[in-house]
Amino acid sequence: MFGLYLKYNKGRMRVMEGTKSNKDDRSIKSDPIKAFDDAQVSGRHYKWATLTAMGDFLDAGSIVAGAASVTYWVTYFKLSSLFLGVIAALSPNAFAAWLGALIAGPLGDKYGRKAIYTYDLIAYAIGALIITISLNPFTLIAGYIIMGLAVGIDVPTSWALIAEISPKRGRGRLMSFTNLFWYIGPIVVLLAAIGSSPLGVNTFRVLFGILTASAIITWLLRRGIIESPRWAYIKGKKQVVQDALNKLGSGAQAEEGEKVEFSWTKLFKYWKGLALMIPLYIFWGVPAGTFGFFLPYIANDAGIKSAALDDLIDIAWFATAIIAIIVVYMTLGDKIDRNLTYAISAAICALGFAIPIFLPITILGVAMANVVLFGFGQGVGLWPINRLWSVELFPTEIRNTAQGFVWAWMRFAIGLWSIFVPSIIAIIGYSAIAAVATAFFVVSIILAMLFGPKSQGKSLEEVIRDFYKKE
Repeated sequence: MFGLYLKYNKGRMRVMEGTKSNKDDRSIKSDPIKAFDDAQVSGRHYKWATLTAMGDFLDAGSIVAGAASVTYWVTYFKLSSLFLGVIAALSPNAFAAWLGALIAGPLGDKYGRKAIYTYDLIAYAIGALIITISLNPFTLIAGYIIMGLAVGIDVPTSWALIAEISPKRGRGRLMSFTNLFWYIGPIVVLLAAIGSSPLGVNTFRVLFGILTASAIITWLLRRGIIESPRWAYIKGKKQVVQDALNKLGSGAQAEEGEKVEFSWTKLFKYWKGLALMIPLYIFWGVPAGTFGFFLPYIANDAGIKSAALDDLIDIAWFATAIIAIIVVYMTLGDKIDRNLTYAISAAICALGFAIPIFLPITILGVAMANVVLFGFGQGVGLWPINRLWSVELFPTEIRNTAQGFVWAWMRFAIGLWSIFVPSIIAIIGYSAIAAVATAFFVVSIILAMLFGPKSQGKSLEEVIRDFYKKE
């Protein structure tokens, strides 16, 4: 009995010490935050996740609208391979998004997630409109840069917000809405491209016009979304927390949180998370960015000359990813070991790219195996888990900054890579692209199995504590 008493008190002391210690960890024990962590996933959560995930719809839509327009742009604007690479590098797929994410990350942590949503999609709509009416390649580049900046501002903020309002046992499912909409956006754009193909070169104007309208509608609908209660709590904004609780339908009462000042340099105290997530993002992002912008160009090089067939191949990539997310990840992502899921997912992607190393991409079966295995493989878990881990491994006061920083370097890497992709394909062939992608996915398997966090069923604060071994 005495031993049990000592064991009980020892555990009780650890809990009390954990509550008082580690200001860097900011383990939030208050009822208001617990109300969000312990809530059942409801229609409200799905509505918030959908509106927030529209940032990914617009991100991928802008990339694929560019991809579907490449053949028209090359003809209409008489673009060289190098100039095409520059457009790809400055697009929402790359450097412009990189800069936007670096700028907006700290702003979202300092002024709030909702403050970012007030302006970013207006900028996106302006950029899309400029492309819609472009008459020369320079206005085309200007519009793409503005769109890219807006994407870089929006997407990391979206991920941080969804993570911070999600129940701990439904965070994976709700975060996967961002992936789902990243795939739905391109399908909508590509179907529009097929439908408007009789317009010839003006097809690109239709596509970017649709994105302009989508951005404006999303901006209007988002005005009713809640501010992150976690962010409001650490900023001492009691009424904002209470408003969020009321919209959740919780009876919990807001408490006065301890105010935490934003510090950009604090990001590097979490170097272990940066060291894991930046490579994982790049190793997925470079192959995905190549497909996202250059797949029609690759298909054309492989002998597929029909623009409509190019678009259908693109749709097959996105559709297989959607199937994998809905059937596999949304069903099991919060229940089974994420590290193993990630490894299996990356292995499927690696197989998809290994095949065209040894067999010519001009064989239709080889091209389709590459597209389908990559699409289905990333949807099984690799891409959803990348996003999930990146929001879980950094505390609320720098979560937006961390998302911007990590995600930005992926887009920077894609930017550098994109400059040379057309030349690599022209000089060496697609097998060189496939070899790089295969190597990236193999390394991703190793990193995920050795260093990925165990985060199922844990609050954000618990994930951070366990990953960084904070007591």
